[in-house]
Amino acid sequence: MADKELRRLSRSELLEMLIAQTEENSQLKIRLEQAEAQLRDRRIEIDKAGSLVEAAPQRCLSGGGGRGAAVSGKYPADQQSAKEAAQIRQEAEAYSQKVHADADAYWKQVAARASKLLADQEALRQLIQSAGEVEINEEHSKSVPRASNPGTARNGA
Repeated sequence: MADKELRRLSRSELLEMLIAQTEENSQLKIRLEQAEAQLRDRRIEIDKAGSLVEAAPQRCLSGGGGRGAAVSGKYPADQQSAKEAAQIRQEAEAYSQKVHADADAYWKQVAARASKLLADQEALRQLIQSAGEVEINEEHSKSVPRASNPGTARNGA
């Protein structure tokens, strides 16, 4: 909203706008906290997935686990397992990068909206304060009697 439009609003309208912006700010903070929690959860899942993908071929090749032990003596099976593990690792890495990029983009969007909201809220607060000062100054000027001719006011005429 432009300054001219804001100056035309009454004090109660400005206060209502401030309250609405404060509520929206609170809601955005909650959404931001939720998004950060989701981002942390996804990063934990991705880290776990990455460590499992790295551990799988080693387990198969070392003969650990039932199926891994059965194929550990066969070179073509080991080679196939290594290829599958490499493919899974590449897919996991691509997915990880995509999720991180999506999360970062969402974070930037939320941060930008929150910054704009805070800036708007501060501008509105300053406008309300200046509107209050104007009203006080206007009330003060009304209470001081003004003489139409300063010379007559001193002479008692």
